[in-house]
Amino acid sequence: MIDLPKYFDLSVEMKKLYISKDYYAPIKRNNNFSNDDYWLESVDPDGNKRNRIDEKEQYISDISAEMDYINKLKPGKILDIGCGLGWLLSAVDDAWEKHGVEISQYASEYATKYANIKNDDFLNVDYDSNFFDLIVMHHVIEHMENPIENLKQAIRMLKDGGTMIIATPNFDSGCARLFGNNYRLLHDSTHISLFSDDSMQRMLRDHSLLVDYVDYPYFNTRYFNKENLDKLFKTNEISPAFYGNFMTFYCRKNK
Repeated sequence: MIDLPKYFDLSVEMKKLYISKDYYAPIKRNNNFSNDDYWLESVDPDGNKRNRIDEKEQYISDISAEMDYINKLKPGKILDIGCGLGWLLSAVDDAWEKHGVEISQYASEYATKYANIKNDDFLNVDYDSNFFDLIVMHHVIEHMENPIENLKQAIRMLKDGGTMIIATPNFDSGCARLFGNNYRLLHDSTHISLFSDDSMQRMLRDHSLLVDYVDYPYFNTRYFNKENLDKLFKTNEISPAFYGNFMTFYCRKNK
């Protein structure tokens, strides 16, 4: 069941971003991201029950593009913000010094087998400035109430010339425009800060991050199939996974 303010209209909120030049559209909704049930027993937009503990192999397969990129970098210190169960860090070569931050006590305890984990809100974590060679925010910034302050915190900790990878849903994708409030990524109550491609580009640029390129993973993923393509014609239902729904920004901190 979608949990949105009574008069919320996704298309209107995205248009406001272009006019106001704000970076994101906030939504006040029940955010249970740190609740154990989020990891153990949740329901996806199609009504399917999920247990994220059982999804490790699928998760690592889904982030293969990010991992290919990371594995080409010179090993150093990596920080995964919102590391969840630690699966991204588990796939990183052991030549890296691995760190993670996770607000969920359950998930952070699970992730300690893969890296040095701090269980806290990222804004409360105090790493040294210019400490990390690589910082990853993989589908976490949309869960944050204060995404700009979190980004500033991450940039402070990143070395000059260091790499930052940020993945998040695009709430102004072609699919989002077609389906409006039936857009599937809106049907996750933990998504409380909504970005468009344009607003994310502006935010990164305005905070001294150079975007090397943006990836829109779809055609080489499990979501590219006939079932999802057929759903594009059923705009009165929940939208399918489709090209442009996800965006991954590969950035460098300006020296």
